[in-house]
Amino acid sequence: MGLREDERDGSAGPAGSWVRRRLRRAVAVGLVTAVWVGAVVVAGAASASPASATETPRATVAASSARAAATAGTVAASSARAAATAGTSTAPRLTVTKVTAHSTSTSTRTRVTTALTLKNTSSARKPALDAWLYLAAGSGKYTLGRVAVRSLAPGASTTVRSTRTAPSRAPAGRYSVLACTGAYTATGCRSSVATVPTARAPRARPETGLMLDVARAYYPVPLIEQYVDLLADHGGRFLHLHLTDDQNVGIESDVLGQTLADADLHDGVWTSRVTGRPFLSIAQARTVADYASKHGIAIVPEVDTPGHMAAAFALLEARHGAQWVDRIRAGESELDTTAPAAAALAARLYAEVEQTFPSSKAVHIGGDEWGEDVTANGRVAWMNAVAADLGDREVWAWNDGIDRAAIARLDPRIRVTYWSFDGDTENPAERRERRQRRAKASDLYTAGTDLLNYDSYYLYEVPTDLDEADSAYTVADLRANWSLRSWDGDSGARLAGPMSGAAVAVWGEDLAAPPSGALLRWTAPHVIAMIETANR
Repeated sequence: MGLREDERDGSAGPAGSWVRRRLRRAVAVGLVTAVWVGAVVVAGAASASPASATETPRATVAASSARAAATAGTVAASSARAAATAGTSTAPRLTVTKVTAHSTSTSTRTRVTTALTLKNTSSARKPALDAWLYLAAGSGKYTLGRVAVRSLAPGASTTVRSTRTAPSRAPAGRYSVLACTGAYTATGCRSSVATVPTARAPRARPETGLMLDVARAYYPVPLIEQYVDLLADHGGRFLHLHLTDDQNVGIESDVLGQTLADADLHDGVWTSRVTGRPFLSIAQARTVADYASKHGIAIVPEVDTPGHMAAAFALLEARHGAQWVDRIRAGESELDTTAPAAAALAARLYAEVEQTFPSSKAVHIGGDEWGEDVTANGRVAWMNAVAADLGDREVWAWNDGIDRAAIARLDPRIRVTYWSFDGDTENPAERRERRQRRAKASDLYTAGTDLLNYDSYYLYEVPTDLDEADSAYTVADLRANWSLRSWDGDSGARLAGPMSGAAVAVWGEDLAAPPSGALLRWTAPHVIAMIETANR
């Protein structure tokens, strides 16, 4: 594969932008994931009563092993669902044969009632899974929601009825209802013959939050909980946890070989004997998730495929050897998206993520900084397949893997976290090339894509020595010049309407000291300013 953006010119993906106006460098970040096809997956990934973060190492390791045995059936079911939705030639097929719909509107919302007829056209029993509904008009598609479909015997049919509220960001008009199963393809869906009218609805409350780089900077559980308090106290909605990158995998993962049995515990911190880096145990992650839930804050875990795999590959090599890893990688730190085994690995990894964070309704799949050998359609196909694997979860992805030419092929349910149009490269030729082919935020907005504002100019933090003057300037600049319609740094570019929400991203590679209360105090004004400005 070709060089990644950070290898070509020193700029980077979502975790790394040159914040030109504040002259702070944000170095490349990656989400790292790979999975062993033949491994028993998700050891310790799901448990009715996770081990306490204060347990002794022996007790905690034993609890982890018990969780693995107790949840094997759950993980197997999740993996089976992923296989069934992967769109492979051997998977049972579920076909939507008919869609009917009607709508009713009030001054505040439009409700769309649908009836889907589906048939199992294969010779094998079709396991239960989901169909997704979209409002479609011209090139615009807006996610309406999902419907659960029961298991079907070969040749059997069923009709499923549902009522969903039209998204408030969809303009008033007439729409067909599109019903899709499996990995999204433009030709693999069925549309209603009749259209339904929708009325203008009040703007939904913005979804605002915070992203913490918990891979390259270790955040103790109490500090993460303080960030949850910050969000809850000021009207934030979500905490996005950036769990993996090229330097470290920041979460316990049996799939990747980062287990408590192969780690040392000191002062409540688990450290991998393979990488020498600290990570959160599943019990600690569950503690954070439970605390956030009690305070009304959603946890959005992020692991990245197919790029930024260096730390994951190191863990996998320690368990299986380099030859094994070479079968699934293309280049030093990327999965080979053309290898079926790589797709299977990713499906197993996301099954583990779902088990680790069972209450999370959304999962961020990364999808940034692709190799040059992957085509625009290939990138979107990968994201669509991962979205299908995640079933009923909301799926988030970074914007830089989406080219303008492939927007129509992107699953409309994928929520795009838009951080930069051109990767903030300082290379003029690279900048021109990227801007010629990549999807603008305005292109995605017109296509109906749900967008979250992660603008690298106004909303990124790459703290070093926690200079108070730098923090004060950032806050003043944001309040004066940023809004949910901003999308191209300080260029002044604005969308026709606001994005659905925003987040401040705090990256950890340049911190002069480990995260502490001082970092919380330094970042809090930026987070508060973003939330208040988004809600204006």
